[in-house]
Amino acid sequence: MVWIKLTDPQGHPIYLSLDQLVRIRPCIAGAGDPASAKSIVDLVNGTQAVRETQDEIIWHTKNADKDEDKAAGA
Repeated sequence: MVWIKLTDPQGHPIYLSLDQLVRIRPCIAGAGDPASAKSIVDLVNGTQAVRETQDEIIWHTKNADKDEDKAAGA
């Protein structure tokens, strides 16, 4: 199972499983705190607002396997 580390709107780290990720969408003004949440991650079992942009989340998903390989080799 591959996990990525993101940040919730309050600044706390959260870990999401790529197996549960359905889609990434922009944060809509008025939903939550638009000043800190930049994206909404739809998961199989709910949603999560995050501070990262869609491009940053995609970068994390593409590099998650590489980070996991580094951790396994350390």
